[in-house]
Amino acid sequence: MQMAKLIANSYRFYVMIDPLIYFLGCILGILTSSLFAHRYKPIFWGLWGLFFLSILAPASALFLVFVCLQALVICLFFQNFERSNVWRKYGPYVLLFNLFWVDFHKFFVGHLIETIGLSFAIIRIFMTCKQLLSSRKNLQGEFSLWIGISGFYMPALIVGPVFSGLDLRKQQTIQSNHIKESTSFLYRNMFLGLSLSIVFANIFNTLGLVAEISHGVVWWALKPVFLFLILFVTFWGQSLIAEMTSKISGYNIPQNFNAPWKALDIKDFWQRWHMSMSNFIMQYIFLPLNINKVSPKLATISAFVFMGLWHNVGVGYLIWGLSHGVLMAYWPSRPEQPSKSRVYLERLVTFILVITLSYIANYAFVSEVVIDESL
Repeated sequence: MQMAKLIANSYRFYVMIDPLIYFLGCILGILTSSLFAHRYKPIFWGLWGLFFLSILAPASALFLVFVCLQALVICLFFQNFERSNVWRKYGPYVLLFNLFWVDFHKFFVGHLIETIGLSFAIIRIFMTCKQLLSSRKNLQGEFSLWIGISGFYMPALIVGPVFSGLDLRKQQTIQSNHIKESTSFLYRNMFLGLSLSIVFANIFNTLGLVAEISHGVVWWALKPVFLFLILFVTFWGQSLIAEMTSKISGYNIPQNFNAPWKALDIKDFWQRWHMSMSNFIMQYIFLPLNINKVSPKLATISAFVFMGLWHNVGVGYLIWGLSHGVLMAYWPSRPEQPSKSRVYLERLVTFILVITLSYIANYAFVSEVVIDESL
């Protein structure tokens, strides 16, 4: 089954593999992981992710191994420094330069290669390295284990979420029955994720084609909306598959979406949309800047510019990051009891801005934008 594809070279995590292949890989992994004790399942999922990525995108798997080795060297080198040492605190940030490989590898290898999940994996490896060096426990013997698991953890391999490998380590000693949801609920949400990323994405694709036929004002007004909806249901659907797959194995990973359509303003939107990445930006970009006496507004703008460049090094996402940062920094505070008209207006303005900026980031600076007619 072929997913509706858009000519949008700047969108890094749009459907990089067929969602059905990813879903089947997770199902097969769930069946196999049931043979292992709870504490060994993260190891299994790390190895399963390495195998899965090696089959689909061997060049990406090789590069990710290289990033894991970098993180291991950094951990081994800086562990001898005092915990308060500035090099130990900020040395792991060198790992984030690997994100540029996704955008610039064609200049080194001479052609484009598939970069499945690299951006998410690099962030997870960085977070693991940073937390390993911050830990007061003697974890030297486990450096390579948790760095490798964080990079190749199969459920989160394709579209995240992002988290530290030590988050999984903390759950090793917790029985799998700590998961609150029932198994049937988790499987239903896995299939919901599959439906979102295939069926609903194709529905919005078809509606977009119908609008395009009109070649009028309706098409130009609705095109950004349908493109955004395809993006949203695909990303949300695969995030659901990731979260539910991990929970079925007894391990919680962060939730990526919490009803973003209910957002009251731009700040509320970013507490509901791609939540794991938002938390990463707050903890590892905004707070260090703020602690080092960068003003909160400038730190916010800088953090979102980084998020934009994380998506793609290009004009579209630079505008996207800068705009979201400015909106977050300067959005007017809501009174304790806002009027209904203000609430409705803020919600409307929020979604107009979100959809417009998404279109600018992903499609405004590419030579052609089409909705594929092969459904």
